[in-house]
Parts: sequence; C-alpha cells; structure tokens
Amino acid sequence: MSDLETYKRFVEIVLKECEGADENEVATEFRRYQDDFLIPPDESMRSIIRKFSPDGSEGSLTQGERWKAIEKKVERFSEIESEDRNITIEAQIVSYTPKSQMVRGEERQIAFGWIEDNPWKDSNQRERWDYTDWGGNHERLTPGSVVRLEGVSVNEWKGNKSISINQSSRVSVLKEGGPAVAVAADEPITLDEARGRDGFVNIIARLHECKDDKIVARATGKEIPIVRGRLVDSTGTMTFVSWIPFSQEPGTLLRIEGASIRRFRNNPEINFNDGTKIELYRDSKFPKLDKLEGSLMSDIASVRDGMNDVRIVLQVESWSSREFTNSEGETKIVRSGDVLDPSGKSRLTCWCDFDPEIGSFIELSSARVQSWMGSPDLVVDNIEQISILEEAPWDSINPEAHWVEVGLPELTSGGSRRGVSTRGTVVSVREDSGIIERCPECRRVLRDGSCSEHGPQRGMEDLRIRLVVDDDLANISLIMAREPSEKFLQMKMEDIALEISARGSGEFVSNIRERLLGREVDIWGRAMIDEQGAMMVCENLELVDTDTEKYAQEIISDWGVTL
Repeated sequence: MSDLETYKRFVEIVLKECEGADENEVATEFRRYQDDFLIPPDESMRSIIRKFSPDGSEGSLTQGERWKAIEKKVERFSEIESEDRNITIEAQIVSYTPKSQMVRGEERQIAFGWIEDNPWKDSNQRERWDYTDWGGNHERLTPGSVVRLEGVSVNEWKGNKSISINQSSRVSVLKEGGPAVAVAADEPITLDEARGRDGFVNIIARLHECKDDKIVARATGKEIPIVRGRLVDSTGTMTFVSWIPFSQEPGTLLRIEGASIRRFRNNPEINFNDGTKIELYRDSKFPKLDKLEGSLMSDIASVRDGMNDVRIVLQVESWSSREFTNSEGETKIVRSGDVLDPSGKSRLTCWCDFDPEIGSFIELSSARVQSWMGSPDLVVDNIEQISILEEAPWDSINPEAHWVEVGLPELTSGGSRRGVSTRGTVVSVREDSGIIERCPECRRVLRDGSCSEHGPQRGMEDLRIRLVVDDDLANISLIMAREPSEKFLQMKMEDIALEISARGSGEFVSNIRERLLGREVDIWGRAMIDEQGAMMVCENLELVDTDTEKYAQEIISDWGVTL
C-alpha cells in the first residue's frame, strides 16, 4: 500500500488547509514523522500543515474540526480500515507488556499486548488484535479490564492490523481488571522478587549459563537469532531470552537495567530487548558461582507448568510402564511414577529406559514441566538427565504420611500442588452437592441428561460435595469426590441416593449446611490454581476439634438410615 493510500484522510485535511501542496509529498511527510519519530499522523498534522502552508501558519480549521473530520466510532475490529486514525471502540485488555525503546534520542517506556473487541460478549464471539501503548497507560490498561479507547489509530504490517494507543488518546476504564503492571524501578531487585513481577525490572545476578539459539517468525518464516540462558543469585535462579547480542562468560556478575518479565503458562522469564542495558558489575560480597549451586536447585513446591532446565532431587514413591501405539503406528513405552521431596508430591514421566527402585533417590537435570490432571509434573526425555544418588539427601519420607501444611493465602497465591494440607472455615455449601450423573465416555458431569462433548447420555451415578473454605485472608473452592465424601459422612453412596430420592436433594444440602457452615475444617488433597481461580480436590476432610464418629452418628440419626 502506498503512502498516499495509507494517509489519504490526513492528506485530504492538509490539502484543504494548504492550497497547492503536492499530495504525494504530504503523504511522504506523514510517513517520515511516523517512521523516524514514532509520531502518529493525528499528532503530526499541525507540524505538516505548518510546513506546507504558504505563510507558515497552522491553517484556518481548529484542532477540534480536524479531529472530527477523521473521527470513527466502531464496535468491532472488522469495521476498522487501514486509513482510520481517530477511532473510538470498547475493548478488553488481555495482556500488557512494558518495553523500553529509544524515541527521538530519548529512552521511553512503551508497552504492547493483546486486546479483544466485543468485550461484553463471550470470548468465542470476539476478535483479538495486537496493540501498542505509547501513552504510559499502565495503570488503566490492566489485564482483564474493559476500556473505552478514544482517539486511537490503526497500523497495518504485512496484512495484519494492530491498534496504536497514542499519547493524545483517551482511555476510560469501564470495568476494573487485575493489578497494574509495574514499570521498571530504579533499584535492582532479587530474582525471587522478579518472579512475582510483571513489566520492567532491574537485576544484579551472576550468569550461570547461556547458548545461542534461534526461532522462526510465524509471520515471515524468517529465522531470528536469540540467546537463551540462566541467571542466579542467593534467592534462586531464572531463565532469560536475549533478543540482542549477548556474549558474557559464565560466572560473570552483571547489572541488568530495563529487562522485561514475560510469562508462559504463568512461568516467568527475563527478556533482554533493545532498551535493556547490560554491564559488568563488581561486588566483592556477592557470592561466587560455586557458592550459588544450591540456588540452582528447585523443589516440587516451586515448579510451574512450562518451566525448562529444572534441576531437582526426588525420592521415588511408585513406578510403572505402559506400552502404546502412536499416531504413526509405532510402539512406544512410557515410564512414570509418583515422586516426592520435603516440599510435596509430583508425577515424573520418563521417555527413556529407566526403572528405579522404590524408595531410591534421584537427581534430574534439564527436566521440563508440563501440566497433567491440573498439576505441574516433571518430564525427562533421555537417560543422561537422570542420576541415581548413592547418599540420601534427607531421611526417607513415608509417602502415606507425607502432607505439607500450607496456609490458604500461600496456597491460593502460588502454583498447583499435590500432597498439601490446609485449614479454613466452611462459608458455603454448593447446591450441586449430592448425587450427580456423569458421561460414561468422558466422566464429565451431565447437564439435563446431556454431555457437552458426547451429547445425550444415560449417565452413571456419582457422589460429590462442593464447598467454599475461607480463613479471612483467602478462600478456595473445595470438591470432595465419592470416596472422601463417603468417608466423611460414613454413608455409602447407594444409601445417600435412596434418601435423596425419598426426601429430595434440597434436604441433603440443607443438612450438610447445618452441620458444616461456620465450622473449621482440616483438608488434605491437591490444589489446582489457574486463571479461573483456586480449587482443591479433597482426599480427606475432618472437622477441627470434633468427634467425627459422633458427628457421623448424628447424620445417620437425622436421616433415619439403617446400616
């Protein structure tokens, strides 16, 4: 597309003000301002009119009249054309990633991310575009917020359109989102602090390792050289990706300014970009690399879905192998089992010939983490990643009694974990507690006799109890499947089903509420934390300071059940 086509509407306004001006020269000037100075056409118009005006004036039209001449209100991205500039639209912010960039010889913090139109409808009815924030709107453009954007423009590159939120654009928050993304602070922070941040950070850390790599751009198919590596300090370690040339030696102490934190599956990673400043740093008190080896180790509680290059020591609890045929007709064997350490339990999958003894201790290197049944589990691909330890790093853990006590605030603000226990007060008993029907093919709960995946089904009966537990600082949804529900109630599902059939599900839920609401409970199970919130799959639940046998007898008596 030519400059004249791109800036047609702006050129027309300039020609009205500057009789005799050449339209192609005007269009070229708009392009120069945007490419060389990063000034969008609606902001450069006054200067361009002044340049082409015979008397050097700003013309006869007011700024408001010029603004109105190019104003366009839309509801969907599909209504926007390449030449539109003064656009008004309501949208939802999906992500916000700050970036440092040189503009007219000065370093400025801008931001980019994803934005979706049609924000008041379901996500499957929306279109997603990229956007760039040139106006420093990090406090308003928070992920999850719904905003009205006025005076934004559109850019197009290789057929892909994106939104530019300019310095003169107006941003109105219609629905609050999450916390504001932080921009870079002046003082360096530790790697542990960086893991909890979004946006720009300054860091002092040692380089542990790095290697050249490359990625392929999806839009162009062009290979882009990058450098991947790992930083370490006394608080831990983080991986990084450098999009700029990087050639430091392992062990070097670095001061890094203006790096950005990006997340993949909630796993933070440091990014070095054009605006990142990296320099050698001297601090005689900063630990040497050999003294930081302990910081390179992870534990089960700290692993997150999407992590790579994980180094961890584990105790093997169980092990098995399974043979299967892949999509290409090849017979494969996958080996897996439960593993644990003092911080919790996990699953380990090996795509290599490895059969450890139960109770043995192993060390993994360069392991990766992927989600399995809602939990981040460890994966190794070759035998070289596994070492069998001759000396136990800790006293052997009894798997049956291994539960890590975690408070609700820590549990809900962290990642998904297995083998945890917590305590809280029951503040809600859900109406859908009791007998349910599941799809016989996928085990999903049926709605009105139908599965969302497999359509109408003759369901299989199951039992569950759903609660909400709170400790005044945080809360978590709780689900108890058949076995723990039967254990807690000391009633079989068949007996509960008969009583519900005779007396109604409402009375069952009412009875549970009477007994549980406002009561403190201890919970054992696994926690699943994602963008939908926090949920705990309960394996066991007990009332605090309560005789559970007496409690069960009260329930049986209330229901008139004969066992």
